[in-house]
Amino acid sequence: MKTGFQFIPENRPLLYIPASRFFWEAPTAPNTSLYNYPLELWSTIPESELIVKLCVFLPIIVFGLLGNGILLEVIFSNRTLRTPSHLLIANLVVTDFLTLLVCPLFFMTHDFFQNYLLGPVGCKLEGLIEGTYDRLSAVVLSSGTRLKGRGTVAAIVFCWLMGFSIAMPLSLYRHFKIRHWKDVDEMYCYEDRSVLATYWEFLLVMLVWVPLGVMLVAYTLIIVKLDRYERNALRRQHPMVVRYKSRVAKTLYIVLLAFIVVRVPFTIMVFVYYNIEPLDHFQFSESFIFVWWLAKVAFIFLNAAINPLIYGLTNKTFKKALRGSKILQCLCRLAPEEQSHAISQHAQNAPHHLDKRQERQANGWPLTNDTIWYV
Repeated sequence: MKTGFQFIPENRPLLYIPASRFFWEAPTAPNTSLYNYPLELWSTIPESELIVKLCVFLPIIVFGLLGNGILLEVIFSNRTLRTPSHLLIANLVVTDFLTLLVCPLFFMTHDFFQNYLLGPVGCKLEGLIEGTYDRLSAVVLSSGTRLKGRGTVAAIVFCWLMGFSIAMPLSLYRHFKIRHWKDVDEMYCYEDRSVLATYWEFLLVMLVWVPLGVMLVAYTLIIVKLDRYERNALRRQHPMVVRYKSRVAKTLYIVLLAFIVVRVPFTIMVFVYYNIEPLDHFQFSESFIFVWWLAKVAFIFLNAAINPLIYGLTNKTFKKALRGSKILQCLCRLAPEEQSHAISQHAQNAPHHLDKRQERQANGWPLTNDTIWYV
């Protein structure tokens, strides 16, 4: 399996350049323009792999964009859904929508071509993973019941600012480089492994898995004791308020489990990749690259695409609101031919049923439920 993601260390091609004949010469950077590129050259991945990857990408992206777009329409068009908890869920939906709208362009361009075609700007932007912390913070903050109005907006803004701040080192230590060979110009995005390896470990452990572990324990206890809480809360609060809080808790618990499932393979692959020493002489197997690719796709895209399905299937409030979605109605409405056929059939049958009704009234017979239904 070929991929444009950099599994070859920066100095690997330089190992194949002949060394100086004289041992007393000071080591200098070799003039690569005098030599052909020593490793395998290819422009794009094979056509068969390209088709398979597009068949994986496109359904996920289209389904995710439609699902998140429908949820945003439902939340912002229904006043009853503009509660602090639902606005924080809307923040998650916006993150998922932007992820599926922007990230595929960067990911597929990097994946499909051997040379890095995104340039210095793409190299910097690709390091930003603000969605991770933004989502985690949204789940944490949604459990707070005192957030109202401006407090909710402030919490959302805080999540985005903190996300960008935490992701900044992943951008600062990535650099776009061009190396000129005799037969090709090599373009790649270099990252400082000595710094990013430590930072990735800190990021994944302290800012992902520790919060996820705490939230998993907390929400598990909430779900386990939810029946007892409902019985006690019904004595003090309106039943509708109690049911609303229970639904939100169940929805967020399932979202949290989805977060954990998609992050496990990605975390394993990151730790394996950054802890291989010495990397200059290590060869990654085809199976490793394939599993790494699947883990990254699941981490970036699949999670963003399935979240609307989780919200819609686990929350009765969303289920009822989805019936009024104009986007969903446009997608699920009858074809024009079927619709016109149904109307014509109704027009043909209506006078017949009307005549029956008039005939029963004229004869003094009572109208039955069936007769009323036909009319």
